[in-house]
Amino acid sequence: MRRLLQISTLFIALGLLISCGSDSSTTGPDSEPEPTTGSVEITTSTNGDDQDDGYEVLVDSTTQGIGANETITVSNLDEGEYEVELSNIAENCEVDQENPQNVTVKAGNTVSTQFEIGCQAKTTPQIIFEGVGEEAENIEIYATDSNGSNILNLTEHSAMDKNPVWSPDGSKIAFESDRSGQVTDIYVMDADGSNQTRLTSSGADDFSPAWSPNGDKIAFVSERDGTEIYVMNADGTNQNRLTNNNRRDDEPLWSPDGSQIAFRTNRDGNEEIYVMDSNGTNEERLTNYGLDDCCADWSPNGNKIVYTSFRDGSPGDYEIYRMDTDGSDKMNLSDHTDHDRSPVYSPDGTRIAFIPDRDGPTELYVMNEDGSNQTRLTMDRTVLGVPAWSSNGNKLIYVGRYESDRSIFVINEDGTNETVLTAELDLAEKPAWRPN
Repeated sequence: MRRLLQISTLFIALGLLISCGSDSSTTGPDSEPEPTTGSVEITTSTNGDDQDDGYEVLVDSTTQGIGANETITVSNLDEGEYEVELSNIAENCEVDQENPQNVTVKAGNTVSTQFEIGCQAKTTPQIIFEGVGEEAENIEIYATDSNGSNILNLTEHSAMDKNPVWSPDGSKIAFESDRSGQVTDIYVMDADGSNQTRLTSSGADDFSPAWSPNGDKIAFVSERDGTEIYVMNADGTNQNRLTNNNRRDDEPLWSPDGSQIAFRTNRDGNEEIYVMDSNGTNEERLTNYGLDDCCADWSPNGNKIVYTSFRDGSPGDYEIYRMDTDGSDKMNLSDHTDHDRSPVYSPDGTRIAFIPDRDGPTELYVMNEDGSNQTRLTMDRTVLGVPAWSSNGNKLIYVGRYESDRSIFVINEDGTNETVLTAELDLAEKPAWRPN
């Protein structure tokens, strides 16, 4: 009987102990509170060429960086619906799914989301030009691919930026701008529009930049002492005056080997073509006629110069001439009763593009280097300005009328596949191909 009483007492004690232990586990001083916030885990996965080096992610009005292939966690988010948005994405990359993404955060939990980003190889613009966009109020420098895609405003400035010129290696662009005040200065920038740097600051107009063949120097026209030709280093240092007379000297054009500069001048009463050494010495008059000669272009081998001349017929009847670089052996290449102008050698020197108006509106023609086989490429286009050859000589670009605007066109060397490149712009002029 006593033993039974002892066992009963033991069970009662154990019951009380278990009961006390249970109460201390739920109401004791060491109990943890229920979680009230959650987290979002965000992963980026980037593939392709020329991948971006990172992005920004926005969650609940908070932005933080994330790598191209990284996982981060955003914590302490109240329960609810959230947008997770990826931004600061390079132009050659895009998110392959919806962006932003919606997630639901629950207290005590981590919800995961992922962005997959595909990148394409970056392409260097092949054509630069000056133009006016639909929403722009001033002339800017633009660039585009050779098919007219990816038109980019390189300068994006409230001032006027114009007359872009590629450096020989295609890495930089020289141009004119009046952004520094009331005068025009020469600037240079990288091919993508970055690092825009002012090179001249004379207080007078400086314009018409022309790169030397090796890219070390830039010739230009300045009105700081009349209208004269100057030269400077490609970084703007060491600006030196090359011509010195009381008339106008302009249109500097380097010889292919960089030893000479041809230029136009009216120092003799009418416009004539001169040449000088690249340091300004040994000026020599190449043309000598009572009417104007202008608009020269060197042959790629440096042995010939083609130009526009008014010497045949009336002052309005101009022809394409060719001469040796010492001014001898002048030859009328176009030899037509109507106007022919703006000659440009092909890269291999075997053909010359030019613009006549013998068919009514001005059109684009090509001919052999000796003036034979004159062939019309465009039909009823009204071609303006000066055409430009692609580096391989397979295509030409030019300015022509498109509806009521001036637009840039590209056409094959045989006249096929004429395509407008800048239909979306109000104005486009002075196109130039990127050198190889």
